[in-house]
Amino acid sequence: MINSKNDEMNRAATGHSEKRGQTVSVEGVSKVYQTAGGPLKAIERTSFKIEPGEFVSVLGPSGCGKTTFLMVISGLIPCTEGYVMIGDRKVEKPYTDLGFVFQRDILMEWRTVLSNVMLPVEIKKLKPVEKYQERAHELLEMAGLSGFENSLPCELSGGMRQRVSICRALVSDPPILLMDEPFGALDALTREQMNDDLLKIWSKSHSMVLFITHNISEAVYLSDKIIVMSKRPGRILETLDLSDLPRPRNMTTKEFPAFNRHINKIRHIFVNQGILSGGEEETGYVDKLS
Repeated sequence: MINSKNDEMNRAATGHSEKRGQTVSVEGVSKVYQTAGGPLKAIERTSFKIEPGEFVSVLGPSGCGKTTFLMVISGLIPCTEGYVMIGDRKVEKPYTDLGFVFQRDILMEWRTVLSNVMLPVEIKKLKPVEKYQERAHELLEMAGLSGFENSLPCELSGGMRQRVSICRALVSDPPILLMDEPFGALDALTREQMNDDLLKIWSKSHSMVLFITHNISEAVYLSDKIIVMSKRPGRILETLDLSDLPRPRNMTTKEFPAFNRHINKIRHIFVNQGILSGGEEETGYVDKLS
């Protein structure tokens, strides 16, 4: 498990001094899908910016266009209106200088752990290969997977498989990491550990992260900012700044008054929008949206 005090000290010492990536600007983006039942608007006139090195979560109910955001930003699908800029470049085709972690690990079952992690290096024909092999081993060690380099995916747990996916996305050292609900299929305990593992790896990479989640406390625990989305068609209800939650984050972070204050603020936004019920749980909070 990744819980080294030295790592926390390193993170505290470096902070965000090595922020990487370019500003991602989403300007007036709408996306309409053409379906058998007619046009389906997923996102409606949405704008936001993500700065280099930031960890930003997009939080909202199912079907509000969260995954569509990632697909548009990465250039995998075009937007219907508006545009996306990464630095001074308008995204009009697949943008390759990023890592993408999907909801499912999508590992190649016939390849070893190390071979799966090295797949982007092979596809992009990156050189020298030895440099990226060294990085792959470093990432696997940070993810607690040393000793599993030659294992097959079928020999791993769900959490271990998703760690391999994260290592694969980062092996080419991309300045931007897009993550589409990567921990949604994991049990609660594994998910908590994966949050800590992700923060450790991120603290070393200094990449910009755009993280999609349904889980309120997960978003608060991980993020510098949270973009809170409405029901479909997705619009931004509010953007929360979490700078009052210091880094490095650990389990004690969840005891801070600010942590629960942010959770309750998000919950009240969703209650007011009719996304969550106030009901008998008014004194607590609902941790996951459906």
